[in-house]
Amino acid sequence: MTWIKICGITNLLDAQEAVLLGADALGFIFADSKRKVKPQAAKEIIDLLPGHVEKIGVFLDEKAQEVEAAARFCGLTGLQLHGSESPKYCKGFAQYKVIKAFRVNERMGWEEIGPYAASGVVDRILLDTYVEGIPGGTGKTFPWRLVPQLRKSLTRDMPVIAAGGINPLNVLQAIKEANPFGIDVGSGVERQAGVKDHEKLKQLIYQVKKSGA
Repeated sequence: MTWIKICGITNLLDAQEAVLLGADALGFIFADSKRKVKPQAAKEIIDLLPGHVEKIGVFLDEKAQEVEAAARFCGLTGLQLHGSESPKYCKGFAQYKVIKAFRVNERMGWEEIGPYAASGVVDRILLDTYVEGIPGGTGKTFPWRLVPQLRKSLTRDMPVIAAGGINPLNVLQAIKEANPFGIDVGSGVERQAGVKDHEKLKQLIYQVKKSGA
C-alpha cells in the first residue's frame, strides 16, 4: 500500500482529519512558506496525535543545531530536508527518519541523488518539481514515468516519495507511472494555503486505499 504524507499542516482539525482518513504521516513546514508553522503550534498539534503517525518537520538549509532543537521540542519523528544539505549534514540526524528532497524535471536534478542513496545517510528520497527560484510547494508535476528509471540506477535500494502537483484527480496516475514508495501531498488537498479541504483529503486518501496501490 502506498505510504501517504499530508504536508503543510498548520492546525489540529486538519491534522486529526488526515489521520482519521488514513494518512501515514503529517508534514510541518518550518522553512519560509505560506504554510510555515511555529514550533509551539506544531508541538501542540503533535502532542495530540497518535503514536503510529509519522510527524515530519520540513527544513531548508537550516543550521543543524536549530533543526535538532525544533525536532526535540516538537516531538518530530522525521526530518525532510529541502535545500542543499550535504550527505555529511544528513548523517548527523541518524536518530530520525531522514527524507532528502530533490527538485527534478525532464532533464534536471536527477544526477544529484546518487551520492545520498549510495552513502546510506538518508532513509528516503523525495522528488519534487523543479521550478526556478521556488524550493517546493509549486503545485506542478514532474514526469512521473522517470521514477522507475531512477530506482534502477541507484546502487542501493531506496524508498522514493513522489511530490509536486498531486491531487485527487491525478493521484492514481502518479502512482501507476512512478510506482513510488509513497506520495507527498500539500496544495493538492487545500482550500487555501495552510488550510486543508477535507473533501479533497477524503477523495485522495480513499482512492489510494481503495485501489490497493
